[in-house]
Amino acid sequence: AVVSTQSTGEIALTNPGVCVVGVDREEVNTRGGVERNRLMEKQWRPLHQKLHPDLSAQKDPLNHYHPITMEISSEHIRSDFVSLVAAEDDRGRIDPNRDTMLIGLHACGDLTSLLLQTFLKCPSLRSVVSIGCCYHLITQTKQTDYFLSPSEHKKKLSDPTSIHAFPMSRFLQENLIFFSRNALNLAQQAPERMARSGTLPAQNLFFRAVFQVLLTEQFPGPISMNVGHSATKASDFVSYTRAALDKLKLSTSLSDEEISSYLRRFEGTEQRKLVVFYQLRTLLTRVIEHVILIDRVLYLADNNVTARAIRVFDPVISPRCYAIVASK
Repeated sequence: AVVSTQSTGEIALTNPGVCVVGVDREEVNTRGGVERNRLMEKQWRPLHQKLHPDLSAQKDPLNHYHPITMEISSEHIRSDFVSLVAAEDDRGRIDPNRDTMLIGLHACGDLTSLLLQTFLKCPSLRSVVSIGCCYHLITQTKQTDYFLSPSEHKKKLSDPTSIHAFPMSRFLQENLIFFSRNALNLAQQAPERMARSGTLPAQNLFFRAVFQVLLTEQFPGPISMNVGHSATKASDFVSYTRAALDKLKLSTSLSDEEISSYLRRFEGTEQRKLVVFYQLRTLLTRVIEHVILIDRVLYLADNNVTARAIRVFDPVISPRCYAIVASK
């Protein structure tokens, strides 16, 4: 049996007899997974019958995919995890006594940490495959930055009872290894994709850097600087600045010409330096990501489980391409 935190019905399609339970926290995603699986089965069934004509007359359904809606949290780090999942299946199709694999396909933020801890806790879970993503949402035992706007994640960071996802291993905990939020954001970059396309977000990056200078000079004192994506579609720096100031609820008496003078001040050499800095910074993406991956492998080793970090996707197509794989 397979318990997956995302819609992975293709496992059931290509492995007849394997029961796959897709778990998602949002009902709309659960329904989407059902429809996606229906379309895949429509394409796969004729091919399967052609390859295995002796099995085409069997009454058992080819597709053993069972989606349920459930949010996995720290409350599920328990020995009867599979039984809890089975209780959510109103048709009783899940046998909690069967050996089960736990899969996290692009497990966001702390979810990989929760899955690994659950894997160790629950005897029925015999193997785990987890591909992490959204490293910027990871909680750490030591926070080095504050968030500039209220959010559920900020509340979680300040909650001393929350499960912190980094560092997990004894080695990194003893050596006080942690990352700034900027570093975790950097771990989200896609260097291979940038190398393949040969492009960089030069204009918006430059606009944001120049706007930062404008903010510090025109609005001294503590203010929010979280511009977000509200100004990314601006065609010129004046439009960008106006949109960003609206986002921050700030007003200025600067004319369009005065705003443009900020851009001219840094064009040329300083702009090229920024692009070079961005390229050098991007080279650190995999370094930070690999520290997070190694920490998770070491955590399993601390608990006498052999694990590996294996690249399973083309990084150009899926930048988060490494899976933590372990069995017991």
